[in-house]
Amino acid sequence: MIITRKTETEESTDSMVFDLSKTPLLILLFTLLLICLPPATFHAYASDSFTVDFKINQVDHIVQIQNGGSVIIKDIVNMSVRGESKNPQKFPLGFPSEYASHLAYSFAYSTSDPDERLEVTLDAGLGKIGFYGIGVTLPEDTINMDSYSFTVIFVLSDMINAEPFVFENLWWNLTFPIYPSLVQTAPICNVQVILPLDVGNVLVEWHSNLIDKGLNVSSTSVDSRQVLHFSKTELENFEDESAWVRFYQLLHAELDVFLLVSADEIRRDMTLDNWGDIFVSDFYHMTNKGEWNLTSVKLHLPKHAFDVSWIDEEGRVEPPLEGNATTDHVNATVSFRTALRKKDEAKFTLTYRLPWKEYITQETWHDFDLVYSFFEQEYFDWIIRELSVTINLPDNANFQSCSVLPRSVEDSIVFSFHNVTSFQDGDFLLSYEYVIFWASFYPTMWVGLSVAVLCIIAILWRVPKPPTVPVTPVSLEALKGFVDAYERRTGTIRELEVLEQKVQKRKIPRRQYRMRKKSLEDRLSVLSKDLANLKGEIRQAGSRYANIMRQIEVAETELEETEAAIRRIEVRYRRREISKGTYQKLLEGYNRRRERAETTIDGVLLRLREDIR
Repeated sequence: MIITRKTETEESTDSMVFDLSKTPLLILLFTLLLICLPPATFHAYASDSFTVDFKINQVDHIVQIQNGGSVIIKDIVNMSVRGESKNPQKFPLGFPSEYASHLAYSFAYSTSDPDERLEVTLDAGLGKIGFYGIGVTLPEDTINMDSYSFTVIFVLSDMINAEPFVFENLWWNLTFPIYPSLVQTAPICNVQVILPLDVGNVLVEWHSNLIDKGLNVSSTSVDSRQVLHFSKTELENFEDESAWVRFYQLLHAELDVFLLVSADEIRRDMTLDNWGDIFVSDFYHMTNKGEWNLTSVKLHLPKHAFDVSWIDEEGRVEPPLEGNATTDHVNATVSFRTALRKKDEAKFTLTYRLPWKEYITQETWHDFDLVYSFFEQEYFDWIIRELSVTINLPDNANFQSCSVLPRSVEDSIVFSFHNVTSFQDGDFLLSYEYVIFWASFYPTMWVGLSVAVLCIIAILWRVPKPPTVPVTPVSLEALKGFVDAYERRTGTIRELEVLEQKVQKRKIPRRQYRMRKKSLEDRLSVLSKDLANLKGEIRQAGSRYANIMRQIEVAETELEETEAAIRRIEVRYRRREISKGTYQKLLEGYNRRRERAETTIDGVLLRLREDIR
């Protein structure tokens, strides 16, 4: 053994480094802290507001390629939760961070009810570097449930690369995360990769490195699409593995080519003129990202569109239409004058008209509703980077409300959206006030003013003053009879409504229903005649009572129009012409109108009762 003596300088240096030789416990604690830091970080994320135990039963991972180039990743998680929670719990889920820049839109919903949207916290992290994660807020009643399933949708762009075509074949390459990235293991993960729509059975070949990874991949055809299937048991947490799939399409003059385009901007300008016409112009700015020279593009227009044309820098062309414009959605095929090569941009404007009666509903003589959709979801595959919609109301119309918050309502109603996908609700209801006579006001203003002045002069010059109409005092019996008859009629109408509900639910026999209905209708007819006679008598009692009768008649007309409108939207909803959200918004508006009319009638009857006293 050789023993050496430290110099004074070495001893001084040792004392400056916290005297570590004398504190081995500090070194051990510091090392343990570094080792435990990532799990502690995740634990803080996962248990910040609750103490629960997630158990994943099964995960389905579906990757679907859309025409246009967007990719939809659908993760269906079946799980159970054990524990206690004071706040709604969040389930973390995501994918490797290299795909984060491709994310355009994400949302989640209950798998059993797609209309039940779940709150999603974007960029929430998974507690580990290298992953993009979201937090799905689960319903509170999922605690201690045996099983709960929810679905997360990720819409991604720029995931597909076009390859140079060889021997009349167009090739594309998709790189994607094979599995979802979870914070704990899953006993099984079923994966599907859905290739684009098989146009004419030409997408018949695909290659992938999935088989090289030892996966048992099978291929089937579902709804004219090729679907690749495989499964993985015991899926590890924080999976970051990627794979690629190459597929091709055989070129054919009569077949549509799989599009790889970028919808950079779409601007829609809609004008509602004073004469009952709707004019629409759609400006498109798109880029071809495929290797194939793009000669035409097929666009889906709103239902019943007609008089379609398109404009570019060289003039106006009438494109061919496909489908019946009166019943089906119209497809307009725009053929470019010069084929678009890769990275070439195209800018053009489509113009068309829409029938007023299909999109505008008149609620009263001055209240109108525009029921419209920014895009038709079932015919929409692209991701629109910038979408703006401008609605120009008729001259002298006043904007009232809209189910979607507009960006501006000063001169026109303007809406702006970013990264629009087919999963976003494009339906909206816009209400505005417009006095119909304004439509012919400007052309006839001077002529009408001149005629009015001449008529007034003639009347003042030649027509004698009419005699004063005597006011007949109204009897208390007439007022009391009117109030009683009105209340009996209201009760009879309600009995008819209850009777209709019972027969629909099969609570009474048809024979009894017909006899009871005829009896109620006869009673209603007698009461209506009595009320008409009493109204005429009460009107003669002076301007006050005449105004009261006018108020009740206007409210009755409002009630009839509202009931008819409710029946119309119920029919449209059953036919799936409007979405559930639009139906509920319309129904809420009509119910408010009905309540206002009923309140007016109740107020009139109350004033008449006070006069009786």
